[in-house]
Amino acid sequence: MARGFDGAIAETAPKTLGLLTSRQLDALGVTRHMRATLVTRGVLAPVATGVWRHVAHPRSWRQCLLGAVLAAGDGAVASHLAAAALWGFDGVEPGALDVTVPAGRRPRGVPGPVHRSHRLGPADVDRRGPIPRTSAVRTLVDIAARVDASALEVALDGAERDGTIWRPRLRWYLDGSRTPRRAGRPGLVAVERLLARTEGRPLGDTWLEQEAIRILRAAGLPWPRTQVVRRGVGGGRARVDLFFDDARLVVELAGHASHATRRQRQADDERAARLGLAGWRVVEFTYEDVVERPAYVVEMIAAYLAAA
Repeated sequence: MARGFDGAIAETAPKTLGLLTSRQLDALGVTRHMRATLVTRGVLAPVATGVWRHVAHPRSWRQCLLGAVLAAGDGAVASHLAAAALWGFDGVEPGALDVTVPAGRRPRGVPGPVHRSHRLGPADVDRRGPIPRTSAVRTLVDIAARVDASALEVALDGAERDGTIWRPRLRWYLDGSRTPRRAGRPGLVAVERLLARTEGRPLGDTWLEQEAIRILRAAGLPWPRTQVVRRGVGGGRARVDLFFDDARLVVELAGHASHATRRQRQADDERAARLGLAGWRVVEFTYEDVVERPAYVVEMIAAYLAAA
C-alpha cells in the first residue's frame, strides 16, 4: 500500500503542494487506520482538520495557506492579506493565512482567520493555480479596511504597474458593488477615495519611481512624465526615469539592481553627458535618497524647478 501511495503522491504533489485531503485519501483507498499508520511511520503529517502533508514535500508558506483553504472546505479561497501576498502586492509580505468562505458556513480547525462573505462570484474569485484566491480587485477592496491609506496606495501602484489591476476594471467592480447592503463598506469607500486622489497620476516602471512620484505629490510639486525617450547629441536615444518638460529637467533614480555594475554606471554617465549637451539638466538620486532622505529629494527637485 505504501509504495502505491507514494507513487500517487509523486503524481499529485506538483498540483497540491504535497497536501492531501480526507476525500483524496479515500479515493486512494487509504482508510483511517492506514492514515494513522502512515502518520506513525512519518510518511504523513497532519496540517489541519482533514488535511495531511506528505513529509517528502518541503514546507512553505504557500503550502500552509493551501492547507488552510482545504481545511475550510468547499468554496473556500485565500483572501485579504494572504491573497494580497499571492498577487505580489507591494508592501505585503507572505505570512498571513486569511481564508474566506461562503456566508452561513463556519468551518472549524482552520489554521488562520476565517471570513464569511455573501459575494464570491466570478468577479470575486480567481481559481487559477493550486491556491484559489480572491480576485486582485476584490483583494484590494478587502485589505483597504485593514491597512492605512499610504499602504493601500503602494499596493495599488504596484498592481497597476505589474498589470495585475486595470483601473477601469477596478471602477467597474466598485460600481457593481454599490448596493444598499454594501454601500457603507469601509473597503469600498477607501478604494474610491484612493482612485479619486490618484486620478491622472503618472505611473512609474518600478517601485522606486512610484515612491519618488508619491513623495513629489505629497510635497505639492508638479507631476513629472515617466520613462520618456529623449534624443541626445551624437546620436542615440536616452530613456529617462522622470522628466519635467517645462524645466527641461531629467531625474534619474539609481536602484541597486539596474545600476549595479561598472558598465551600467558608465552607460548612465554617458547618457547624462549627452543629455546635458542637448540642454537637459540631469540630477540623480539613489535608492537610499528616496527611502531615507525624501526631504532632500524634494528640496533639490524644488530648487531645480525654481531655477528653471
